[in-house]
Amino acid sequence: MTRLTYLLALCLLTVYGQSQNIGGTATYKTATSLDLKIDSDQMSPEQKKMMEANIAKATQKEYELDFNRNESIYEEVVELEKEGQRGMRMIAMFTGGSGTYYKNLQEQRYTEQTEFFGKMFLIQDSLENLDWTIGKETKSIGNYICQKATAMRIREAKQLTGDPKEGLRDSTIIDTVQIVAWFTMQIPISHGPARFYGLPGLILEVNDGNTTILCTKVSINTKEPVEIKEPSEGEEVDAKEYQEITARKIEEMQQNFGNGPGGRGGGHRGSFQVTIGR
Repeated sequence: MTRLTYLLALCLLTVYGQSQNIGGTATYKTATSLDLKIDSDQMSPEQKKMMEANIAKATQKEYELDFNRNESIYEEVVELEKEGQRGMRMIAMFTGGSGTYYKNLQEQRYTEQTEFFGKMFLIQDSLENLDWTIGKETKSIGNYICQKATAMRIREAKQLTGDPKEGLRDSTIIDTVQIVAWFTMQIPISHGPARFYGLPGLILEVNDGNTTILCTKVSINTKEPVEIKEPSEGEEVDAKEYQEITARKIEEMQQNFGNGPGGRGGGHRGSFQVTIGR
């Protein structure tokens, strides 16, 4: 074995050994774009702008991703709720990602713990496989050199419409979007924020058409194993069952909105429409 071959083999073994023991924490910030329309004769233009700003702020969140080679857990960094933000709970709820998202790459499954109208659920299902295409384009995120990858995904967008005459209505818009991710080979694990994974390095930035998730800090630990605890509290359902539960709740809200103040039989309060990508 030549000296060069020996050094290359040693480097590969070192990287492989580090990837076996690698773990740490990555901090991400998210921002979700909303297609928001408000039509009300009870609100001034300034009030409408303030409401739009509050709704946009409700979608800006901070998360931490704890990971080891096979497992990760992605959880929102929860701040104390300020006065005036309670009305934004529904919008934040429908943008998703307000709970805890656990991934097991070896077993190709996930567990999402989320609260929906005061009840805790454990959504357990198989991981979604994206067909990534790795390009040649690179850029720096913090101290890391990242490479671009893309994938196509069918997206469901929820549209909520409130009208004093017709009540609260919801609809689902289905389209195909391009996922753009930036990953770094300097952290050779296949994890990423939220539901994203499957690249040969940690995903530091991803955009799914509506939401941008950007890593702002990474702390790596290669000395001690990072233990990941899977969420266990809540009613166990699969993804389809949870969708049915939320659909029934929306139907209940439709009835309440239509019969309540400002609904059918109430005074005119104006209408609104919010479109949220999933």
